[in-house]
Amino acid sequence: MKRKEFLKLMSTGTGILALSPALLACRSEAGKELTLPENAFSRPLSFPEEIRASEFELAAETARRKLIGGVNSDVYTLNGSLPPPTIRVKKGETLDINFQNRLDEESILHWHGLTVPPEMDGHPKDVVGPGEAYDYHFDVNQRAATHWYHPHPHGRTGSQIYHGLAGFFIIEDEEEQALNLPSGKYELPLNIQEKQINEQGQATYSLNMMDRMMGFFGNRLFVNSIHAPYHEVTTRFYRLRLLNSSNARILELSLSDDNPFYVIGSDGGLLEQPYKVSSVTLSPAERADLLVDFGRYEVGDSLRLEARTRNGMGGMMDGMMNNGEGMMDGSGGMMQNEGSGGMGGGCMMMQRSRSSDKVVPIVEFRITEEEQDSFQLPEKLTSPSFPNESEAERTRRFNLSMEMMQGSSINGRFFEMMRVDEEVPRNALEVWEFHGDRMMAHPMHIHATQFKVLDRSGGELAPHERGWKDTMLVNTDETVRVLVNFDAPEGMFVFHCHNLEHADNGMMANFEIIS
Repeated sequence: MKRKEFLKLMSTGTGILALSPALLACRSEAGKELTLPENAFSRPLSFPEEIRASEFELAAETARRKLIGGVNSDVYTLNGSLPPPTIRVKKGETLDINFQNRLDEESILHWHGLTVPPEMDGHPKDVVGPGEAYDYHFDVNQRAATHWYHPHPHGRTGSQIYHGLAGFFIIEDEEEQALNLPSGKYELPLNIQEKQINEQGQATYSLNMMDRMMGFFGNRLFVNSIHAPYHEVTTRFYRLRLLNSSNARILELSLSDDNPFYVIGSDGGLLEQPYKVSSVTLSPAERADLLVDFGRYEVGDSLRLEARTRNGMGGMMDGMMNNGEGMMDGSGGMMQNEGSGGMGGGCMMMQRSRSSDKVVPIVEFRITEEEQDSFQLPEKLTSPSFPNESEAERTRRFNLSMEMMQGSSINGRFFEMMRVDEEVPRNALEVWEFHGDRMMAHPMHIHATQFKVLDRSGGELAPHERGWKDTMLVNTDETVRVLVNFDAPEGMFVFHCHNLEHADNGMMANFEIIS
C-alpha cells in the first residue's frame, strides 16, 4: 500500500478506530493464537543444502509447497530450496555471487551482519526487476559467527522473507575451530519463523491496517520451514544455531523440562565465556548459539524446545498502563477506565493471556542412541576486545515513536530512498541512543557494522547481548545505548526496525559514511 493510500484510509472512520490501542491489539492478532495440530512432531527435521563455494548463483523463484497437510502454499525459494541454502564460508574468502531475480516483483539481497561495501549491502535503491540479475563481489573479513541473508526491497521485505527467503550465512575461523565445538551432524542451524495458516492449511500474508501498524503475527511456528518437527539425537553435546526470522514475533526459547543450557554466541560471534541459562529471548533478526547437553538424558527420553511469545500486545500493554486507556488489575489483566467502552479493556486482557504468556513447543528432540562424548565445555571462548566508550567522538539520539495517522518512525521521519539522515565519518566511534516509545518494542538493526550494547535503562543485559551485535531489542519506554565503530567503506547504508511491517511502512533511515 502506498503512503498516500494508507493516509487516506486512516482518515476514514475505520482509520480513526485503528488509533485506539485496545482495538489495535484486538484486531492485529485476532484469531492468531499460536497452536499445535494433533499430528505435531510427526515429521523429521531437515536442513537445507550447504553452499561452500566461493562463486555461485542464487536464483529466487516462486513455487508451491505443502507446509501443513496436503494443500500447497505459495512460497519463494532460492535455488529451489525452502528455506534457502546455508552459505558457509571461511574468514578471508572472497565471494562472487550472482543473484537472479525470477520473481514477479523487484528484489535485492542483504547480507545481515556482514560489513561489506555499500553497493554490496542490498540497499533498497539497488533493487533489480523481474528477470534481472545483480552481481555481488566482496571479501569476508569477519570473525566466525552465525549471520543470515534475506531480501531488502522497500515495502516488500516483509512479504518476501515471510514467503521463505531467509537463509543462514555462517562464517568459520581458526579461533573457533580450535575450541572443537560440536560440528557436522552435531551442529543444528534452526531457522524459526512464524506463519499464518488458514483453515485449508495454506500460509497467507495479507496485511490489514492493524498489521501495518503493529506487525504481522501468525498462528504457527516453523523450524527450517517444517511445522513442529522432531530430531533424533545422541547422549552428547550439540550446538544449536538459532535464528528468529519471524516478521514481528519476539520469542523466549527454553527447554520443556526447564533444564539449563549454555549460550556461547550472539549475532557477531563467540561470547567471552559460556553462560548457563534457562532461556534466551530473540527478537526478529537476532541470533544466539547454544550448547545443549543431551548426555544428561537416557535413550528413550524426549524433550522439546519451547517458545514463549513475548510481544504480541504484551509489550504494547506495558506502554499503555499510564496513558489513560486503562490500568492493571491485581491479576495482571487490563481493567478499563470508567466510561472507556466495553470492548477495550476485556480485549486487552484476553490478548495479554494469549500473546504474552503462551508457550508453544516448536521442535522435539528424541534421544535414540548412547554415545561417548569427549567434548569439554571451555571456561573461556574468546577475548572480544571491545572499544572504550570514553573514546567515542559523539552521541546521536534516535526517538522511536508512533506518529498519529501514519505509523512508527525514527525521529518523527519516515524513510525516503535517497535522503541522507545521518552523516558519519569513516572509522568514527560513536554512541547511538535509541529511545523506545510507549506502544511497542522495536528490534533495531544497523547495517554494515557490529556494535557493543552498553546498557539498557530497563534492566541488565542478557548474556547473548554482551557480545558483538547487529540487532538489539528496544523495549517499550526504554533507552538502549550502543557503541558503534563505522569501519565500512564510504557510502550509504540503512538502519531500521526489524519488525518488518514497521520497516516496510517507513521505520528506516539512511546513514552515509563519509571521508
